[in-house]
Amino acid sequence: MAKPPFTLVQLSVLEAIARCGGIGAAARDLGLSQPSVSNHLSQIEEKLRTRLFDRSGHRLEANALLMPLLPRLRALLQISEEVAGALGGLATLESGRLSIGYSTHQFIMDILATFRHRHPGVRIEARCHGSYDLLEGLRRGAYEACFVTLTEPEPDLVSLELRREDVMLMVGRESPLATRARISWAEVGDLDLIRREGASGTRRLFDAVAARQGISPRTAIDLGSWESMRLAAAEGVGVGVAMAGEIEPDDPRIVALALEEPVPRLGHHLVTLPEQRDMGAVAALFEIAAQRRMMT
Repeated sequence: MAKPPFTLVQLSVLEAIARCGGIGAAARDLGLSQPSVSNHLSQIEEKLRTRLFDRSGHRLEANALLMPLLPRLRALLQISEEVAGALGGLATLESGRLSIGYSTHQFIMDILATFRHRHPGVRIEARCHGSYDLLEGLRRGAYEACFVTLTEPEPDLVSLELRREDVMLMVGRESPLATRARISWAEVGDLDLIRREGASGTRRLFDAVAARQGISPRTAIDLGSWESMRLAAAEGVGVGVAMAGEIEPDDPRIVALALEEPVPRLGHHLVTLPEQRDMGAVAALFEIAAQRRMMT
């Protein structure tokens, strides 16, 4: 068997720099000295005779050569950790890290709570963004798994649909619309809308249906989180666009308002790359999510 060109430590250095965005941050993450991490990177790039990172301000970002290799690199490193743990007689998932993204906190906290109860030694790093930003991050290796809102599963990803949701409007309880059960698309065209960012799966579907109805949505404000949208709607800034499951029926400040011609239902999915599906923490997350789906 030929000797591998790079050690696992060197591969860990590449992954940590790509994830942390710099040599100093990678050194702290790995528990190595900054000169050691810098030397490892120099040795790798000298052997390859090419650069693997581009500088963006104060950050180092994986370039077009390294980026597509990161998911397989992370899978390799996780396998090596699991093999080392098994050889040392350690139980699976007693330690480690799970990096996930999510678009809707209401649909995932019970899953994360169960995961933490079963695997308290695994540190979860969770980030909230629009679904399509999360998909981009998943494909470039920023996350190991993501909870996203989509009309249909992405063909290149492993996907577990957790639920399907209607798209609704949410209005403050003091609004004249709060007494209504439904609203027409013609009326929607006259509303000031509060919406998530352009990468939101809910927003993309809503805009597509509005276009088919001949409506150009009028945006009052774009906000980066559902809670911000809720508060803005409650204060009368405008009318929010959300999924039915995001709006609590007994919320004291907002109510749900249905569209007369409903938008197609959205699916909320747990997704990952095929090469990561059977990795320890990701596999455990899918197992818990599947169990929770069966209970709801």
